[in-house]
Amino acid sequence: MNDNEHVEHASAAGGGDPIGVYTRLPLSYQALYLSDQTAFHDYAFVVLKDNEAAEEAVHTAMTRVQDNWNELLVESNMQQQVWAIMRQTVEEYRQDAEDRAAIARSLHTYRQGLGSLNSEQGVFEALAGLPPQQFDAVVMRYILQIKAQRIGWYMGISEQTVNYHCRQGKQRIEQAVPTLLKKDSDAITGDGSETDTKD
Repeated sequence: MNDNEHVEHASAAGGGDPIGVYTRLPLSYQALYLSDQTAFHDYAFVVLKDNEAAEEAVHTAMTRVQDNWNELLVESNMQQQVWAIMRQTVEEYRQDAEDRAAIARSLHTYRQGLGSLNSEQGVFEALAGLPPQQFDAVVMRYILQIKAQRIGWYMGISEQTVNYHCRQGKQRIEQAVPTLLKKDSDAITGDGSETDTKD
């Protein structure tokens, strides 16, 4: 059996994996993962400070390693390349977590400050009355100027759904504040969701 052959075994129960190793992966890949998994997780945990995020980051990195396994096998220093993939993936997770926290702080600050704002037309009151997802989508899109794709990433929804929430939120605000319709049929500008779903 060479380095790239796959293990093909099954448990006595009929097809399970008794040792927790993927049975269709190269033996050398499994050996690398088993020997370094604790170090990978410890590194990810130190950077991300969250066990679940660390596990997800390691899983993503090892999927990337698996996808590039044949190329990595011919590297002069494969271990160094694997760690480079691990560091890059963990950094992406760290940056995503930082971005999420910044967006969450901005939304929280805006929600908190909304109560002290008032307008003659009642726009802020109408905005405060939106359902949570519409409120978040409208504030992120029009006030924080975040693109629909990034809002979708933050909210865990598609760009089309983001644009739907923005349109619905805008309509609710316009219905609650009829004077906006008289001044401008597109009171909240920059959406583009009526004609497309991409920024």
